[in-house]
Amino acid sequence: MSFLGLFSSAAGAAAEDAFTPEPPWKAKTVVATGMATLAGTAGWISDIISPAVARFGGSYIAGFFIGWAFRRFVMFVMVMGAVAIAGIALLKNAGWWTTDWAALERHVTHSLTALQQGAHGLKQFLAGYLPSAGAAAAGLFMGFRKK
Repeated sequence: MSFLGLFSSAAGAAAEDAFTPEPPWKAKTVVATGMATLAGTAGWISDIISPAVARFGGSYIAGFFIGWAFRRFVMFVMVMGAVAIAGIALLKNAGWWTTDWAALERHVTHSLTALQQGAHGLKQFLAGYLPSAGAAAAGLFMGFRKK
């Protein structure tokens, strides 16, 4: 037992588990798909089967990690947005903040248009480079659900 272990408690361990959940590469679907991908790659190298299994598994794993990272990103943006809104409300109540709503609306409209164009380009890029879009979509969904 280490010196720091003397100060640990069940509540502290539960809080630590809440902030550091199980990593995504230990998820059962990722492990199973990883084994299938390795088997498909080995079969493809030895000319037994086509590389479709390896492509399908690789697409699922890539989608899973993208979904998991996107969930983390969304949670981070929500927290930062709440902090920003609270800060702006405090500054506005103190009289240190004024807002030019017309300029803000123009900026938001321009940013949303650029974001929409970028998302469309990303969609076409991923559709061209991910060999199994269905597997990637399933992985994205399962990765987004992973806490």
